[in-house]
Parts: sequence; C-alpha cells; structure tokens
Amino acid sequence: MVDGLVLALWRFPVAGMRGEGLRSSQIEPHGLAGDRRHHVCDPEGGVLTPHDVPRLEGWTASYPFNPDGAVYPDRPPPFPLIAGAGGRWRWGDPRLLAALSRDLRREVTLERDAERPRGVILSTVTPVDALDAAGINLGLELALPAGGWAGRELLFRDGVRLRLVASRADGPGIEARVVQAGRIVIGEPVTLS
Repeated sequence: MVDGLVLALWRFPVAGMRGEGLRSSQIEPHGLAGDRRHHVCDPEGGVLTPHDVPRLEGWTASYPFNPDGAVYPDRPPPFPLIAGAGGRWRWGDPRLLAALSRDLRREVTLERDAERPRGVILSTVTPVDALDAAGINLGLELALPAGGWAGRELLFRDGVRLRLVASRADGPGIEARVVQAGRIVIGEPVTLS
C-alpha cells in the first residue's frame, strides 16, 4: 500500500547555508550523503547557525561535480563549491575564509565532519519551493498519521527505511534516523508503517 510520494530532495553541504535540489540521493547510515558535513565555526570551534549569524543564509553550497546525490558512503564527501558575497570559492580556499569573515562581520573557521550521524529532515507541509530556506532534505506528499509521527517508519520503494524521531524545535521539519540505507528518487512511493 502506497501512502505518499517523494516530491523533493535537498542536500546542504554546509550547515546553515542554502543547499541544492536533487533528483535522487544516496541515503547512508549517517544520513543523506554529503549533507551538513561542513561547518562554519567561531574561533573556538562552535558551529555557527543562521540563528547566530543571519547573513550565513545568503551563502549557497553545492557539489557541482557530484550531481543528483553522487556522493558515496565509502568515500569522504567532496569539497563543496561556495557562492556568496559576489564570488565563488572551493572549500579550503583561504580566500573563502577571508570572504566569509568579511561578509559575516566576524572571524570564522571552517571545519569538516564526515563521521557524525545526522538526521534526515523531512516535511509534509512546507511548500516544495520553500524547502531550501527551511533546511528540509525530503519533501513528501503524505498525510499526518493518527497518533503523530514519533516511532513510525517510512519505507521507500528500493528498501530505504527511515524512523521518525520528532519534530524539530527550530522549524517545520520532522527528524528521521536511517534504519536501512539505499537510494531515494523524486516521484517514488513511500509507505508509512
């Protein structure tokens, strides 16, 4: 029995920056492949968010040489291309660090964390065109189940299973943990168990 469909997929290479829309993506044990693996931090290593520095949302991160989720769990994520403040830089370029610090009006550092598990954030209510701004990975056409989301599982056509944990306190998303990895494609059916 099909309960809904995948309407949209978004990946955010750098936490807090705008991301990129995908047609398909690998879901790995740590979350959506390549998602939120890079961070802009303060000099002490604290991760900065748009709540701390609203100008961070004016920047966009993408993996242009790894389209449609071509990031693989057995390899480290690639270095993203960052666009903002009138330029484009590859992650690790010292000019990026200078441009970010200047635009954000504070000293920053750049960190990469490929190991820490991250939830897959999904939404059934946010309009598809607003998913990027909201930090949502999966836009689903799916009705709210009686009794709520927590503890339920989403089953996708090719075997991906996500366990719904809770709604995010800072936005419209519902956090899910990966139970079974695989690939998700826009338009594929999803079943809620």
